[in-house]
Amino acid sequence: MLDFVDFSDASILTDPKRMLVYAIGIAVLLTAFGAAGLIGMRDRQALRLRRLTTALNGTDAGLRKADDLAPSGWKKALIPDDPSERAQIRFQLAQVGFDRTNSVEIFFLVRLLLAIAMPVVVIASVLLANAGLLSAEASAQLLSAKKTSLFQISAIGTGIGFYGPSIWLNRRIKARQSQIRMAFPNALDLLQISMEAGLGFDAAISRVGKELGRVAPEVAYELILLQIEVQAGRDREAALFDMAERMGIEEARSFALVIVQSLQFGTSLTLSLKTYAAEMRQMRELAAQEKANKLPVQMSAVMSVLMLPALFMITLTPIIIRYMAMY
Repeated sequence: MLDFVDFSDASILTDPKRMLVYAIGIAVLLTAFGAAGLIGMRDRQALRLRRLTTALNGTDAGLRKADDLAPSGWKKALIPDDPSERAQIRFQLAQVGFDRTNSVEIFFLVRLLLAIAMPVVVIASVLLANAGLLSAEASAQLLSAKKTSLFQISAIGTGIGFYGPSIWLNRRIKARQSQIRMAFPNALDLLQISMEAGLGFDAAISRVGKELGRVAPEVAYELILLQIEVQAGRDREAALFDMAERMGIEEARSFALVIVQSLQFGTSLTLSLKTYAAEMRQMRELAAQEKANKLPVQMSAVMSVLMLPALFMITLTPIIIRYMAMY
Protein backbone atom coordinates (compact mmCIF):
# COMPACT_ATOMS: atom_id res chain seq x y z
CA MET A 1 0.00 0.00 0.00
CA LEU A 2 2.87 2.38 0.72
CA ASP A 3 4.20 1.87 -2.81
CA PHE A 4 1.14 3.68 -4.08
CA VAL A 5 2.03 6.85 -2.15
CA ASP A 6 4.64 9.19 -3.59
CA PHE A 7 5.99 10.97 -0.53
CA SER A 8 8.18 13.17 -2.71
CA ASP A 9 5.07 14.71 -4.27
CA ALA A 10 4.49 18.02 -2.48
CA SER A 11 0.86 18.11 -3.64
CA ILE A 12 0.00 15.56 -0.95
CA LEU A 13 0.44 18.24 1.70
CA THR A 14 -1.61 20.80 -0.21
CA ASP A 15 -4.53 18.68 -1.48
CA PRO A 16 -7.14 18.36 1.31
CA LYS A 17 -8.95 15.49 -0.39
CA ARG A 18 -5.85 13.35 -0.67
CA MET A 19 -4.77 14.17 2.87
CA LEU A 20 -8.24 13.14 4.10
CA VAL A 21 -8.04 9.81 2.24
CA TYR A 22 -4.60 9.04 3.66
CA ALA A 23 -5.67 10.08 7.15
CA ILE A 24 -8.70 7.77 6.98
CA GLY A 25 -6.52 4.91 5.75
CA ILE A 26 -3.99 5.38 8.56
CA ALA A 27 -6.81 5.62 11.12
CA VAL A 28 -8.34 2.37 9.86
CA LEU A 29 -4.97 0.59 10.02
CA LEU A 30 -4.27 1.85 13.54
CA THR A 31 -7.74 0.82 14.69
CA ALA A 32 -7.31 -2.66 13.19
CA PHE A 33 -3.88 -3.14 14.77
CA GLY A 34 -5.16 -1.84 18.12
CA ALA A 35 -8.14 -4.20 18.11
CA ALA A 36 -5.92 -7.15 17.16
CA GLY A 37 -3.47 -6.29 19.93
CA LEU A 38 -6.26 -5.90 22.47
CA ILE A 39 -7.73 -9.27 21.57
CA GLY A 40 -4.33 -10.95 21.54
CA MET A 41 -3.23 -9.52 24.89
CA ARG A 42 -6.40 -10.47 26.76
CA ASP A 43 -6.01 -13.67 28.70
CA ARG A 44 -9.47 -15.13 28.17
CA GLN A 45 -8.66 -18.20 30.25
CA ALA A 46 -7.76 -15.97 33.20
CA LEU A 47 -11.01 -14.01 32.80
CA ARG A 48 -13.06 -17.22 32.68
CA LEU A 49 -11.16 -18.58 35.68
CA ARG A 50 -11.83 -15.42 37.67
CA ARG A 51 -15.53 -15.63 36.86
CA LEU A 52 -15.70 -19.28 37.83
CA THR A 53 -13.84 -18.63 41.07
CA THR A 54 -16.40 -15.95 41.90
CA ALA A 55 -19.20 -18.39 41.13
CA LEU A 56 -17.56 -21.04 43.31
CA ASN A 57 -17.68 -18.60 46.23
CA GLY A 58 -21.42 -18.16 45.67
CA THR A 59 -21.43 -14.55 44.49
CA ASP A 60 -22.33 -15.08 40.83
CA ALA A 61 -25.16 -16.99 39.27
CA GLY A 62 -24.62 -16.03 35.64
CA LEU A 63 -23.11 -19.31 34.55
CA ARG A 64 -26.15 -20.86 32.94
CA LYS A 65 -25.88 -21.56 29.24
CA ALA A 66 -28.51 -20.31 26.87
CA ASP A 67 -30.48 -22.68 24.69
CA ASP A 68 -29.26 -23.28 21.18
CA LEU A 69 -31.95 -21.52 19.16
CA ALA A 70 -32.24 -21.94 15.41
CA PRO A 71 -31.23 -18.85 13.42
CA SER A 72 -34.06 -16.65 12.22
CA GLY A 73 -34.40 -13.75 9.82
CA TRP A 74 -31.17 -12.51 8.22
CA LYS A 75 -29.16 -14.86 10.43
CA LYS A 76 -30.27 -17.83 8.32
CA ALA A 77 -27.96 -16.66 5.54
CA LEU A 78 -25.06 -16.37 7.98
CA ILE A 79 -25.37 -19.22 10.49
CA PRO A 80 -25.79 -22.89 9.47
CA ASP A 81 -29.16 -24.51 10.16
CA ASP A 82 -27.63 -27.80 11.27
CA PRO A 83 -27.70 -27.88 15.11
CA SER A 84 -24.75 -30.29 15.25
CA GLU A 85 -22.57 -27.91 13.23
CA ARG A 86 -23.52 -24.97 15.46
CA ALA A 87 -22.84 -27.07 18.54
CA GLN A 88 -19.41 -28.03 17.19
CA ILE A 89 -18.46 -24.42 16.51
CA ARG A 90 -19.78 -23.33 19.91
CA PHE A 91 -17.80 -26.10 21.60
CA GLN A 92 -14.60 -25.11 19.79
CA LEU A 93 -15.09 -21.43 20.61
CA ALA A 94 -15.74 -22.28 24.26
CA GLN A 95 -12.49 -24.23 24.36
CA VAL A 96 -10.46 -21.12 23.54
CA GLY A 97 -12.40 -18.85 25.88
CA PHE A 98 -15.25 -17.46 23.74
CA ASP A 99 -18.20 -18.79 25.72
CA ARG A 100 -20.72 -15.99 25.21
CA THR A 101 -24.25 -16.84 24.13
CA ASN A 102 -23.77 -15.13 20.75
CA SER A 103 -20.23 -16.36 20.11
CA VAL A 104 -21.32 -18.44 17.09
CA GLU A 105 -23.04 -15.44 15.49
CA ILE A 106 -19.98 -13.25 16.09
CA PHE A 107 -17.68 -15.92 14.61
CA PHE A 108 -19.64 -16.23 11.36
CA LEU A 109 -20.09 -12.45 11.15
CA VAL A 110 -16.34 -11.88 11.52
CA ARG A 111 -15.64 -14.53 8.90
CA LEU A 112 -18.07 -12.84 6.49
CA LEU A 113 -16.54 -9.41 7.07
CA LEU A 114 -13.03 -10.72 6.52
CA ALA A 115 -14.15 -12.52 3.36
CA ILE A 116 -15.55 -9.34 1.77
CA ALA A 117 -12.82 -7.04 3.10
CA MET A 118 -10.36 -7.53 0.21
CA PRO A 119 -12.93 -7.11 -2.60
CA VAL A 120 -14.17 -3.94 -0.89
CA VAL A 121 -10.60 -2.62 -0.63
CA VAL A 122 -9.92 -3.37 -4.30
CA ILE A 123 -13.15 -1.75 -5.48
CA ALA A 124 -12.62 1.27 -3.23
CA SER A 125 -9.05 1.68 -4.51
CA VAL A 126 -10.21 1.62 -8.12
CA LEU A 127 -12.97 4.15 -7.39
CA LEU A 128 -10.53 6.44 -5.60
CA ALA A 129 -8.11 6.16 -8.50
CA ASN A 130 -10.85 7.07 -10.96
CA ALA A 131 -11.83 10.04 -8.79
CA GLY A 132 -8.22 11.26 -8.71
CA LEU A 133 -7.93 11.01 -4.92
CA LEU A 134 -4.76 8.92 -5.08
CA SER A 135 -1.32 9.88 -6.30
CA ALA A 136 -0.61 9.84 -10.02
CA GLU A 137 1.62 6.78 -9.72
CA ALA A 138 -0.92 4.85 -7.68
CA SER A 139 -3.75 5.76 -10.02
CA ALA A 140 -1.69 4.73 -13.05
CA GLN A 141 -0.82 1.34 -11.50
CA LEU A 142 -4.40 0.61 -10.53
CA LEU A 143 -5.98 1.73 -13.77
CA SER A 144 -3.39 -0.06 -15.89
CA ALA A 145 -3.74 -3.31 -13.97
CA LYS A 146 -5.63 -6.11 -15.66
CA LYS A 147 -9.08 -6.97 -14.43
CA THR A 148 -7.95 -10.58 -14.11
CA SER A 149 -5.20 -9.57 -11.68
CA LEU A 150 -7.60 -7.53 -9.57
CA PHE A 151 -10.05 -10.41 -9.57
CA GLN A 152 -7.30 -12.83 -8.48
CA ILE A 153 -6.28 -10.53 -5.64
CA SER A 154 -9.90 -10.26 -4.52
CA ALA A 155 -10.41 -14.04 -4.74
CA ILE A 156 -7.24 -14.79 -2.76
CA GLY A 157 -8.21 -12.25 -0.10
CA THR A 158 -11.71 -13.70 0.09
CA GLY A 159 -10.36 -17.21 0.55
CA ILE A 160 -7.94 -16.12 3.25
CA GLY A 161 -10.63 -14.13 5.05
CA PHE A 162 -13.17 -16.96 4.85
CA TYR A 163 -10.93 -19.84 5.93
CA GLY A 164 -8.57 -17.82 8.13
CA PRO A 165 -10.80 -17.77 11.26
CA SER A 166 -11.29 -21.53 11.12
CA ILE A 167 -7.55 -22.11 10.76
CA TRP A 168 -6.89 -19.67 13.63
CA LEU A 169 -9.47 -21.44 15.79
CA ASN A 170 -7.94 -24.87 15.15
CA ARG A 171 -4.47 -23.58 15.95
CA ARG A 172 -5.69 -22.01 19.20
CA ILE A 173 -7.33 -25.31 20.18
CA LYS A 174 -4.12 -27.25 19.48
CA ALA A 175 -2.08 -24.72 21.46
CA ARG A 176 -4.52 -25.02 24.37
CA GLN A 177 -4.33 -28.81 24.27
CA SER A 178 -0.55 -28.61 24.29
CA GLN A 179 -0.59 -26.32 27.34
CA ILE A 180 -3.02 -28.64 29.13
CA ARG A 181 -0.87 -31.66 28.26
CA MET A 182 2.17 -29.94 29.77
CA ALA A 183 0.42 -28.87 32.98
CA PHE A 184 -1.83 -31.87 33.59
CA PRO A 185 0.84 -34.11 35.25
CA ASN A 186 1.58 -31.37 37.79
CA ALA A 187 -2.13 -31.02 38.51
CA LEU A 188 -2.38 -34.76 39.03
CA ASP A 189 0.57 -34.73 41.45
CA LEU A 190 -0.99 -31.88 43.42
CA LEU A 191 -4.30 -33.71 43.49
CA GLN A 192 -2.61 -36.85 44.80
CA ILE A 193 -0.74 -34.88 47.49
CA SER A 194 -3.92 -33.10 48.57
CA MET A 195 -5.81 -36.36 48.94
CA GLU A 196 -2.93 -37.96 50.84
CA ALA A 197 -3.03 -34.96 53.19
CA GLY A 198 -6.63 -35.82 54.11
CA LEU A 199 -8.77 -33.80 51.71
CA GLY A 200 -11.71 -35.37 49.93
CA PHE A 201 -11.88 -35.61 46.17
CA ASP A 202 -14.13 -32.56 45.72
CA ALA A 203 -12.11 -30.45 48.16
CA ALA A 204 -8.86 -31.52 46.49
CA ILE A 205 -10.20 -30.60 43.04
CA SER A 206 -11.22 -27.15 44.30
CA ARG A 207 -7.89 -26.57 46.07
CA VAL A 208 -5.77 -27.67 43.10
CA GLY A 209 -7.87 -25.54 40.73
CA LYS A 210 -7.25 -22.46 42.86
CA GLU A 211 -3.53 -23.19 43.24
CA LEU A 212 -3.02 -23.60 39.48
CA GLY A 213 -4.86 -20.40 38.59
CA ARG A 214 -1.70 -18.43 37.76
CA VAL A 215 0.59 -21.06 36.28
CA ALA A 216 -1.95 -23.15 34.35
CA PRO A 217 -5.26 -21.27 33.92
CA GLU A 218 -6.53 -23.79 31.35
CA VAL A 219 -6.33 -26.75 33.74
CA ALA A 220 -7.51 -24.63 36.66
CA TYR A 221 -10.57 -23.52 34.71
CA GLU A 222 -11.55 -27.10 33.89
CA LEU A 223 -11.10 -28.29 37.47
CA ILE A 224 -13.11 -25.43 38.96
CA LEU A 225 -15.83 -25.90 36.35
CA LEU A 226 -15.94 -29.59 37.25
CA GLN A 227 -16.36 -28.71 40.91
CA ILE A 228 -19.13 -26.18 40.17
CA GLU A 229 -21.04 -28.71 38.06
CA VAL A 230 -20.81 -31.33 40.80
CA GLN A 231 -21.95 -28.83 43.43
CA ALA A 232 -24.88 -27.89 41.19
CA GLY A 233 -26.10 -31.48 41.34
CA ARG A 234 -24.76 -32.91 38.12
CA ASP A 235 -23.63 -36.52 38.02
CA ARG A 236 -19.91 -36.72 38.77
CA GLU A 237 -19.27 -39.31 36.07
CA ALA A 238 -20.85 -37.17 33.35
CA ALA A 239 -19.03 -34.06 34.60
CA LEU A 240 -15.68 -35.88 34.54
CA PHE A 241 -16.11 -37.16 31.00
CA ASP A 242 -17.30 -33.72 29.82
CA MET A 243 -14.18 -32.19 31.35
CA ALA A 244 -12.03 -34.73 29.52
CA GLU A 245 -13.85 -33.95 26.27
CA ARG A 246 -13.26 -30.22 26.71
CA MET A 247 -9.57 -30.76 27.42
CA GLY A 248 -9.22 -32.87 24.29
CA ILE A 249 -6.24 -34.96 25.45
CA GLU A 250 -6.05 -38.69 26.05
CA GLU A 251 -4.55 -38.25 29.53
CA ALA A 252 -7.69 -36.44 30.72
CA ARG A 253 -9.94 -39.21 29.38
CA SER A 254 -7.85 -41.84 31.15
CA PHE A 255 -7.96 -39.77 34.34
CA ALA A 256 -11.75 -39.54 34.18
CA LEU A 257 -11.99 -43.29 33.59
CA VAL A 258 -9.70 -44.04 36.56
CA ILE A 259 -11.73 -41.82 38.91
CA VAL A 260 -15.08 -43.25 37.73
CA GLN A 261 -13.92 -46.86 38.09
CA SER A 262 -12.44 -46.15 41.51
CA LEU A 263 -15.72 -44.59 42.70
CA GLN A 264 -17.80 -47.41 41.25
CA PHE A 265 -15.76 -50.26 42.72
CA GLY A 266 -14.93 -48.54 45.99
CA THR A 267 -11.14 -48.66 45.66
CA SER A 268 -8.81 -46.09 47.14
CA LEU A 269 -8.65 -42.90 45.08
CA THR A 270 -5.18 -42.12 46.42
CA LEU A 271 -3.84 -45.50 45.33
CA SER A 272 -5.53 -45.21 41.94
CA LEU A 273 -4.07 -41.74 41.37
CA LYS A 274 -0.62 -42.89 42.43
CA THR A 275 -0.74 -45.82 40.02
CA TYR A 276 -2.04 -43.67 37.18
CA ALA A 277 0.60 -41.00 37.87
CA ALA A 278 3.34 -43.63 37.60
CA GLU A 279 1.85 -44.94 34.34
CA MET A 280 1.55 -41.43 32.94
CA ARG A 281 5.21 -40.69 33.74
CA GLN A 282 6.15 -43.89 31.98
CA MET A 283 4.03 -42.93 28.98
CA ARG A 284 5.69 -39.52 28.85
CA GLU A 285 9.12 -41.16 28.95
CA LEU A 286 8.13 -43.50 26.13
CA ALA A 287 6.82 -40.56 24.11
CA ALA A 288 10.11 -38.71 24.61
CA GLN A 289 12.03 -41.82 23.52
CA GLU A 290 9.82 -42.09 20.45
CA LYS A 291 10.60 -38.49 19.49
CA ALA A 292 14.31 -39.11 20.05
CA ASN A 293 14.23 -42.22 17.84
CA LYS A 294 12.52 -40.25 15.07
CA LEU A 295 15.27 -37.62 15.00
CA PRO A 296 17.87 -39.67 13.01
CA VAL A 297 15.35 -40.32 10.23
CA GLN A 298 14.30 -36.67 10.12
CA MET A 299 17.91 -35.47 10.24
CA SER A 300 18.94 -37.89 7.49
CA ALA A 301 16.31 -36.41 5.16
CA VAL A 302 17.50 -32.85 5.86
CA MET A 303 21.16 -33.81 5.56
CA SER A 304 20.55 -35.60 2.27
CA VAL A 305 18.80 -32.55 0.84
CA LEU A 306 21.63 -30.25 1.95
CA MET A 307 24.61 -32.51 1.28
CA LEU A 308 23.69 -34.25 -1.98
CA PRO A 309 23.95 -31.08 -4.13
CA ALA A 310 27.38 -30.35 -2.68
CA LEU A 311 28.53 -33.95 -3.27
CA PHE A 312 27.28 -33.82 -6.85
CA MET A 313 29.13 -30.56 -7.43
CA ILE A 314 32.36 -31.95 -5.95
CA THR A 315 32.07 -35.15 -7.97
CA LEU A 316 30.90 -33.77 -11.31
CA THR A 317 32.77 -30.44 -11.45
CA PRO A 318 36.19 -31.99 -12.46
CA ILE A 319 34.46 -34.07 -15.14
CA ILE A 320 32.68 -31.00 -16.53
CA ILE A 321 35.92 -28.99 -16.53
CA ARG A 322 37.81 -31.74 -18.39
CA TYR A 323 34.98 -32.10 -20.88
CA MET A 324 34.96 -28.36 -21.55
CA ALA A 325 38.78 -28.34 -21.91
CA MET A 326 38.66 -31.14 -24.48
CA TYR A 327 35.97 -29.55 -26.59
